Amino acid sequence: MAQSYVRVLGSADWQPTAGNDHSCYTVCDRVLIDACPSVVTNLLGQGVDPINASTICFTHMHSDHYMGLAPLLLYWRVRTASLGGLTIIGPKATVRAGFERALNFAFHDSRDLSAEIRQMPRIIELEGTTVCEVSGFRFNVMDSDHAVPGLCYRIEDASTGASVGFTGDTRYLDAFGGFFREVDLLVHEVSFGAGPLDEKVNAACRHSSAIEAVRVAAESNARALLLTHTYEPKRAGALEYARSELAIPVEWAEPGKVFAL
Repeated sequence: MAQSYVRVLGSADWQPTAGNDHSCYTVCDRVLIDACPSVVTNLLGQGVDPINASTICFTHMHSDHYMGLAPLLLYWRVRTASLGGLTIIGPKATVRAGFERALNFAFHDSRDLSAEIRQMPRIIELEGTTVCEVSGFRFNVMDSDHAVPGLCYRIEDASTGASVGFTGDTRYLDAFGGFFREVDLLVHEVSFGAGPLDEKVNAACRHSSAIEAVRVAAESNARALLLTHTYEPKRAGALEYARSELAIPVEWAEPGKVFAL
């Protein structure tokens, strides 16, 4: 039986650094979590055909998490002349508008979009706590607590039973322990590095630090923790703190690495 895995395409926050794009991942190279600006070339550079990642899950529609959707749509058009093989999942309040912005950007010079593209993607708009199944994966979602509407994902591979959780950008919620219960890998943002949070600043931006990541990993009994989404100088401190507090494997989401589930 093939093993499930998570591939890291980027792990920066809203300020990318050399060799590291904004946070973006694949699950088994069939599901894409967010779309960093260089997602097409990042996938190709790691030997993954972007057409293979036919389900895109957006945690939220801040530009650093979805600017890569426009080049993805263009790539699909060039390769298939259709977007019909795509499924796009995201927050009900914003995902359709985000798709339409990306579509208009990629094809703004098309006089007849229906002639340019044979079929449009399936868009699944979600909110609250719910479940959907697409192409052999079960997607459990719950609302995040961020500055814009967002979703947290627990994704289960039906072929292996493996599971991975993605917090997206969010501050801590009491429900996380149950939602991410015993995931094989928890991918948690640490925008504030090792922490602690600046509560005054965080009242508006609503992010997390390694303190919250450790808390969620412990409360959920996650089997491994992958830290992501912080500025480069803060990464070592976040990793050191989390490793000192947990007995499970803790890693940084280094671009190009693949983590088995």
